[in-house]
Amino acid sequence: MLKKMLWLGLGAFMAMLLIVGGLIGGKISEDGSNVKLAILQVFASPVEPSLASTTMVLEDNLYICGNIEELSKKPLSAYNISTEKEIREKFSGPGISVDIRQDEILVQRKINDFCSYHKDFRHLGIYDNKLAIYQGPVGYNQKLIKVEQNLPLEKLSASFQVKLQQSMNFFQMTPETQANIRYELEFSNEDRLNAVLENLDEMH
Repeated sequence: MLKKMLWLGLGAFMAMLLIVGGLIGGKISEDGSNVKLAILQVFASPVEPSLASTTMVLEDNLYICGNIEELSKKPLSAYNISTEKEIREKFSGPGISVDIRQDEILVQRKINDFCSYHKDFRHLGIYDNKLAIYQGPVGYNQKLIKVEQNLPLEKLSASFQVKLQQSMNFFQMTPETQANIRYELEFSNEDRLNAVLENLDEMH
């Protein structure tokens, strides 16, 4: 009887060893599979190709008036970067665009201002049914400088009112009309503008 009990106990112990061994073996096998999978994923990951170090990077500013100012022109090697991802990370931010072309990269910043040439320009237009003065060349009405409160449209001649309306819709006008509007309502500085304002009643 005792001998039988010993054999039963030994059998149960062996069965337990087999179960534990299977669990451990399965865990090792599972961990090994995960390691193999991770290694395969690393090798399978696509490597981003590098751009030629001689690729030229052009940086410029784009102003409200449409003029472009070139800031720099350097080879890609000057920036110590080589991939498209690195380029887009380096040149990022509000108003910045990156255009990667075959043999050059254009980095352009939109500037909410006029270029140095057009900064002093002024032109006449309309605001709240009154004569208004805008910064920049005619056709660009983003920056209102002054509203002539004492000069509502009804005090101006009909022909001058038409010209002011054409100024506010400048890019819808014919080339001939645009040339006339530039001649009469666009000024390269405030001195010329003030002279016109002083003689406005006589001119119109």
